Amino acid sequence: MQAFVPLETGDPERVGSYRIVGRLGSGGMGRVYLAGSPGGRATAVKVVHEELAWDPAFRRRFGREVAAAQRVTGPFTAPVVDADPDADRPWLATAYVPGVPLGTAVAAHGVWDERSVRALGSGLAEALDAIHRADVVHRDLKPSNVLLAPDGPRVIDFGISVAADDTELTTTGAVVGSPGYLPPEQLVGHEVGPAGDVFALGALLVYAATGTGAFGGGPAHGVNYRVVHERPELSGLPDGLAALVARCLAKDPRRRPGVAELVEELGRWEAADGTRGTFTAGTWLPAPVAADVTALRAEPPPRPSATAAADAGLPTVPVGAEPTAVATARLGPPPAGPSLAARPRGVTRQRRTTVLAAAGTLVVLAVVAGLLLPRAFSGPPGGGNGTESTGSPTATARKPVVREQWASDTDLWQPVVADGTVVGEDDGLLHAVDAADGDTTWTYDEGGVSSLEGVSDGVVVASSSEGTIHGIAPDGGERVWSVDAETHARPGTTFNLYLRVVVADGTVYVNTMYHPPEGSEKYGTYAVSALDAATGRLKWSRPVEPILSGALTVVDGVLYGGVRETDGTYFHAWDGDTGDQLWRYRASASRHYGGEVSAITVSDGTVYFGDDRGVLHAVDARRGTRLWTHDADTESVRQWLEPLMVADGVVYGGLGGVTSEYETGSVRAVDAGSGKPLWTERTERDPELHGLLDGAVLFSTKAGALHAADARTGAPAGTRLSSGDPDAAVDGDRVYFDGGDGRLHAGRISLTGS
Repeated sequence: MQAFVPLETGDPERVGSYRIVGRLGSGGMGRVYLAGSPGGRATAVKVVHEELAWDPAFRRRFGREVAAAQRVTGPFTAPVVDADPDADRPWLATAYVPGVPLGTAVAAHGVWDERSVRALGSGLAEALDAIHRADVVHRDLKPSNVLLAPDGPRVIDFGISVAADDTELTTTGAVVGSPGYLPPEQLVGHEVGPAGDVFALGALLVYAATGTGAFGGGPAHGVNYRVVHERPELSGLPDGLAALVARCLAKDPRRRPGVAELVEELGRWEAADGTRGTFTAGTWLPAPVAADVTALRAEPPPRPSATAAADAGLPTVPVGAEPTAVATARLGPPPAGPSLAARPRGVTRQRRTTVLAAAGTLVVLAVVAGLLLPRAFSGPPGGGNGTESTGSPTATARKPVVREQWASDTDLWQPVVADGTVVGEDDGLLHAVDAADGDTTWTYDEGGVSSLEGVSDGVVVASSSEGTIHGIAPDGGERVWSVDAETHARPGTTFNLYLRVVVADGTVYVNTMYHPPEGSEKYGTYAVSALDAATGRLKWSRPVEPILSGALTVVDGVLYGGVRETDGTYFHAWDGDTGDQLWRYRASASRHYGGEVSAITVSDGTVYFGDDRGVLHAVDARRGTRLWTHDADTESVRQWLEPLMVADGVVYGGLGGVTSEYETGSVRAVDAGSGKPLWTERTERDPELHGLLDGAVLFSTKAGALHAADARTGAPAGTRLSSGDPDAAVDGDRVYFDGGDGRLHAGRISLTGS
């Protein structure tokens, strides 16, 4: 096991007086490097993302939080040893802990016994005691912020994530943090104090003891809603821990135990060598985890390497303040693969917003950047931008070149291309620009539109936060019809949120979550409804119990979606004209959490769908019987992302983080007939597939790049479009994207080299 990876082109050689020698990881706030202090001490240096550094409010909050965090001392914390909040890219340095993240340990070796869970809780409670005594609240205690060392756990990133709560990157009421570990009071917008960290500690103990979250998994809005309204699932906990953990997870923060009480109760544990309450030589850990921790600490730190010199022969993209990172692909024997194909018809772009059902809060995961783009973009062969592939060492990628056609004065969020027009949302308004020259053709400003849902069958469909759906003429932007949510709501219920809206075959299909009638014990009710795309008239509405997944696809008059029922997760096929059920396929039999369907596509009589446990299913579209399943077997929880694509006998799909878009991801190719994996390309951030062009799979990542991966081998090459999420839409060989300068750009894609 290796805690660090080599530096890449574009990484800094120094930060302040610290010499950078390796990468430790990245997250929502910045990238973390292994560094050496002037005196030779190993440190972990976190450099804030560029887009955050430009926000004055973030800088002020960051400076305050760093000053507070520097007061924290304690044996189970990684102290802040240095910082510069006023640097061009603010940074802070902490003592380096060569430890294994809790999430990595549980994913690799499974659940922990009661002895180790008690020891973990004891150390974490003592760490929180030290943090709270310095008048700091962590607010983001989660598995990745707990490092495991032989002499006890270490809590990192205390107090720092709070700075992200007060930036231009979040809207009023936005919630920053990790679903399942955020306390209810934080989710509903109340003040968060030390009791919020106690809630997170309880959730961590459930995770270590059961391998799953106390409130299940799946889309963030579902987890958050269960945190606020449902009881935690504690059936897998040892009897000796259940009552204490239940108190930690109480909805009312006043009913949770204090950290001093937790230290007292959890400190009564005995290590594997018989010592009581003493962290020595890793004996507090499960044996396989202890072995990993010992091996990691024995690994020598890297020496400073001439990364730039080693990569000097590889071209980089001259965009922005930092060049694109370069990685060389490692590839294996190419399988028989597909020829060129077009993007599948009817794909609906997945929302990049998560709506918090508990409080109606919009959580915006967006990246704001500012750079001016050159007239042409090209990237290096190999992964670039943090990609890494599996396949043959001799495979070569053709690199994409994007030649700019125009730049509009308008910046469109989640642009959709249809019939020579690019439509998107900006500041609550819908805009349409001419795809040929970028000129604005119309603006729609009625009804407080918050989301563009799709363009199909001669109508632009958008929705508002209050649930009103608008049908808009695509040529002139006039409203054709609008329908309030009450039209399809069941008696006694009120609109909460749209999980998914799909426009196809002259119909608008909506997956909707409603607030239940007053006095109901349910936390929500669900329904699938169909509206006539020409008039907005309700065709039918079908209640779904108990929980409806967000993914929804319509092909050849059949509507496909997922439902989480009391005994597991099922995949349903409904008649698109009537809403009648055609068949029901059992995807998972877990009562605690069977996963939720996250991506669907249909091709040649087979339905392919992925879930948020990383499993891809192939089901006969006519009978609803299983053909095969493929488990992506990722090191941590990953979900299949929309869109899935099928071309010439191969399924292509992306995997990304379940709770965060800042986690690593991958692009996968799987044999459509057997489910056999063909190749994998790993990505630094979540990928989004855009189709196939001239024998290459096109996809973008939230790290700012457009990639072309050879459809047969997976050999990748990348082009940088933006310093943040390019929010790209591809139509044939044209790409429309956010250049990071507040404008929508259009470019023509070509593949060069061989």
